[in-house]
Amino acid sequence: MIRKLILPFIFVLGSFSLSAQTIRTDVTVIGGTAAGISAAIQAARSGVKSMLIEPGPSLNPRFGKDDLVVLERIRDHYIYKREAEGGKVDSLARQAITSENAVLILKSITDTVKNMTVMLNTGLRDIKKDGKGWEIKLQNGRSVKTDVVIDASTVSVISSMLKIDPVKTIIQTAIWLKSPILAPKLFRSSVGWGISQAEKTKATYLIPVATLMPAGTENIFVISPVSDDLQPQPMLAGQAAGASAAFCAFFKTTSRNLNIRLTQGEMLAYDARIIPYTDIAFNDRHALALQHTGLSGILKWKTALKDSNEVFVFDTLGTITSEELRLPMKEYYSRSQIWFADHKTDSLSIEDAINLLMFTATRGEELRREIEEGWKKSFRFSSKYEPKRAINRREFAVLTNRYLQPFNIRIDFNGRLLN
Repeated sequence: MIRKLILPFIFVLGSFSLSAQTIRTDVTVIGGTAAGISAAIQAARSGVKSMLIEPGPSLNPRFGKDDLVVLERIRDHYIYKREAEGGKVDSLARQAITSENAVLILKSITDTVKNMTVMLNTGLRDIKKDGKGWEIKLQNGRSVKTDVVIDASTVSVISSMLKIDPVKTIIQTAIWLKSPILAPKLFRSSVGWGISQAEKTKATYLIPVATLMPAGTENIFVISPVSDDLQPQPMLAGQAAGASAAFCAFFKTTSRNLNIRLTQGEMLAYDARIIPYTDIAFNDRHALALQHTGLSGILKWKTALKDSNEVFVFDTLGTITSEELRLPMKEYYSRSQIWFADHKTDSLSIEDAINLLMFTATRGEELRREIEEGWKKSFRFSSKYEPKRAINRREFAVLTNRYLQPFNIRIDFNGRLLN
């Protein structure tokens, strides 16, 4: 009788021991780099369990100047949210983030982010497919079962184990930058930016999400290390990978089915600036609408030289011609072409723009009254409502974003519309 009782007990103990050796999480990030930390934080903020695995004894990444800006936004997002809710303001909110205090502030963030676990002094032994996800064998004998893996290590350790060339992604950045005409809509799928070095000049470029996804491999995102000619902004690339991975884990799908607009929207909701307009302040009251408009392509950014480097500007006070609007509007709203056939002007007026919105959205005069009455209060324009005056790019972007919402239309990895 005693023997019969002992055998099941031993079996239960064995099962418990086996279970304790296997960790289950949604998103696993490899590498305590600036990009890796950003990815793990964003995945957790997006509502899934994330785990950051670092082979070293501590998180002590190198932060560039732009990394510190992103880190400040990550910190302030939580602090200002608590402030708005009437909570106690963290004293760290009053500190400027420098390379000297960045690690301390980073620890205060990682210690308080829900759903995020950090494993230090942990090496990897192997990785293999596990259904839609992955199983990672650790050198300490334990294993991690996860839906999505993000390789943010300095030596691309996951890529090496799986024999993946981290450069050979679904869309390769270097190839696209050399021949952008081959994929003219690709910018719509951007999730970050970087700096390309060409001889004596530097130029800003955008990072399409497919450049983070290895060709032929599902549910793995790779953040390639900085090279001599391509320097992606690490923490923003990490944030993009974290938001993308969280989408796959949350909806129990694969990276092939990634909803790019939802991923971009998640990043923007957490204060990312995907298009780095140098003439738009971070806290600009219309920053979100200008990001939406740029990513939709209804009004694209312009380039300017700053200290001999090519940067992006929105040109908020610039005017708009009917010809520059006709083709992008046609792609989104075929009905608009009837209006453009009868309206050819070098400078759209406020009245012209409202008429275009009314016609395209099939709205009546109530829309005109709504815009006029809300010009200052609802839309928060600093200018006067003068129907005959030329509408500027800021005003048109804000109104188009409100009434036509082009950013809400889904796109594929090449930026083509999915109607």
